[in-house]
Amino acid sequence: MKRLHTRLLSGLMACVMAFSLSLTAFAVDEGDKEEKEQQIEALEQEKEAQNAALGELQTDKANTEAEIAALDSQLADVQGQIDATNLELEQTEAALEQTKIDLAAAREKEQQQYETLKLRIKVMYKKGETGYLEILLAAEDITSLLNSTEYISKISDYDSNLLQSLQETRTQIEALEKQQEEEVERIKQLKQELEDQEAELQGILDEKAAYIQSLNATIEYTEEYIAELEENISMEQQALAEIEAEIRAAAAAAAAAAEAAAQEAAASGDGGGSSYVPDVSGASKPSYGGGWVWPSDTTMLTDTFGYQDWRGGSHNGIDIGASYGSPIYAAASGTVWIAGYSSSAGNWVVIDHGGGVLSVYMHASALYVSSGQYVSAGQSIAAVGSTGWSTGPHLHFGVMVGSSGGYDGYWVDPLGYVSP
Repeated sequence: MKRLHTRLLSGLMACVMAFSLSLTAFAVDEGDKEEKEQQIEALEQEKEAQNAALGELQTDKANTEAEIAALDSQLADVQGQIDATNLELEQTEAALEQTKIDLAAAREKEQQQYETLKLRIKVMYKKGETGYLEILLAAEDITSLLNSTEYISKISDYDSNLLQSLQETRTQIEALEKQQEEEVERIKQLKQELEDQEAELQGILDEKAAYIQSLNATIEYTEEYIAELEENISMEQQALAEIEAEIRAAAAAAAAAAEAAAQEAAASGDGGGSSYVPDVSGASKPSYGGGWVWPSDTTMLTDTFGYQDWRGGSHNGIDIGASYGSPIYAAASGTVWIAGYSSSAGNWVVIDHGGGVLSVYMHASALYVSSGQYVSAGQSIAAVGSTGWSTGPHLHFGVMVGSSGGYDGYWVDPLGYVSP
């Protein structure tokens, strides 16, 4: 009988060692998983920042293109004004040129008439030297005399009026010439102003075009960078999926090994340890409204959730001080995912409550449930112990959310779900 007990104990130890090795690999995979999750999160944050930057660049480009369209319209208007001004200037300069020709002709005609008048005056003057008496005596009768006098008078009036008319014409042409010269200067000044405006608009357009070119280059680079980020995220997600698959496989193997070890120990009549553990598997705790319940009969918190200096890290749950062998209750209804042994957690249970929420119970002295079993809120699932990394009897209780079917969520404060 002693030899049979020894063989059973050796078999149980072999199972426990195999399970511990599996959980060690599981812990390594968890570290890899957390690293991958952090890498993916960093990549996603960088992608989000680059998408935001890309959106700003595209908005800036659209605004700049709208400005260019408005400037193009202004430039086209100015160029149309320049064309009209050039035509007006051409016509005015042609009119001015014709006026100059007319003025020259008028001056020439005035000069010719003036020379003719001087000649006639000279002739009259010379005739006047003989005296009007001689003119009168030379006349045949009074009529011829009057005719001669009237003729001289008419010639004098005609030349005087003609000369005055020519002078008035010249004055009008000179005034027109001055007016046209002033108009030419005005048009030239307007043309210069329009050309300056055109040059300014063209300069702004050139700057905007260069800026658009720079934006296009930056947008292209940013889009390529985002594509690279998406490719890296896809690769990291694939690696994470492989790690999660390894974790699930390790957890399943660990659970199977623990179940086999427990069955072998039960068949041998040995409790799996040298300490007596009272059977509290029949204990229960009422669940009001089917919600969450406090997982212990005691309410003494010996450690809280979160970062702790003495640990040099975060505590992923709360510790509830309780007597050795006292019942541990399921905090909520769900399906047992893990019921086994870990070198750090000792005898432990993980319950899947659905919606990505898991509850974890560690350091038990005995387990009353198995993997795949459905449990109700308040049902006894284990007994308080000090297995694994523990300094005394207590229950480590944790809550994980965001699980996608594995041990891949993140820890939250259990006091957000249960209260003593």
